Amino acid sequence: MLTTESITFGKYKGFTLGHVLKDRSYCKCLLEQDWFKTDYEYLYNRINEYDPTTYFLLKDKGDPNEFMDNYQYFNLIEAKDVELPLSDSERTCYEYYIDIIRNIRNNIFLRMENDEINPYDIKAPTKWLQEFERSRGIPRAEFKEFLASYELPNIPHIIERIKKEGGIQYNGAKSFLIAKARSVKQEKWWENILKAKYGESLGVQFKYCNCIFDFINITTNTIFECKLGMKDFSDDQYNKYTLTLNKYRIIYLIATDAVIDMEKCIIYTSNKSYYQGYIDKIPLMKEASYLDNLIIEFSLLEILDLDVLFGDQS
Repeated sequence: MLTTESITFGKYKGFTLGHVLKDRSYCKCLLEQDWFKTDYEYLYNRINEYDPTTYFLLKDKGDPNEFMDNYQYFNLIEAKDVELPLSDSERTCYEYYIDIIRNIRNNIFLRMENDEINPYDIKAPTKWLQEFERSRGIPRAEFKEFLASYELPNIPHIIERIKKEGGIQYNGAKSFLIAKARSVKQEKWWENILKAKYGESLGVQFKYCNCIFDFINITTNTIFECKLGMKDFSDDQYNKYTLTLNKYRIIYLIATDAVIDMEKCIIYTSNKSYYQGYIDKIPLMKEASYLDNLIIEFSLLEILDLDVLFGDQS
């Protein structure tokens, strides 16, 4: 049944406003369209007025000059009190987010108590995304999407702001933005190739049972997952995907020069020497992943034009 919040156009046709509000880049694009403001005034106003961060932040308190009291991300609303219809997965992401920031804040206070020269000169938490996947059983991509959906800053940005308070330049957030831009560019590169082959059969950022697949072709029962490099494999993600859609095969799209077909046990690449070198090093790795130990037995085939691997039957 259609309501004032029903979406009747574009990528979210058939969904409600709640789905659109989580796609912040799409919302920004809509607000720039004259036709949207004219023909969908109610939806335009709702999107224009929506600020997701206000649901997570307490009002400033105390002396406005006291950073530790007033930094907004040290004053987050508890998960149980957030007045948004968060999914169980989103609530788990938020609880972890609060825990990480609370630990950072406590570390600063500890440094103050120990009379450290600059208490804001703290170390960024390491492997916190890996720990999230391990302890919560949720892919890190889902955590990143949660932050993007509600415009919450990533941990490197939190650290950058803290170090700025201590007069310290921090490049971690800049590195994060560069990596994110590379990831977006790579995903778009593969999307253009796959869309040209599969058209409307291809689902992009497809959500199912707390999983978010980069690309999925329901017609051929295939999941396509992008990775910037071989070291970006996640065993937990692979296991979760295979359990969630056990009838689907997984094809990894690595950088822009390799395709790994997990069902056929083949690595297709336009850069054979590089991937052969990676495989040769696997036995020497201190912490080879489950997937590393799988691909060491895979066939390695050189193919200069990766486009030809995709078609109606692949």
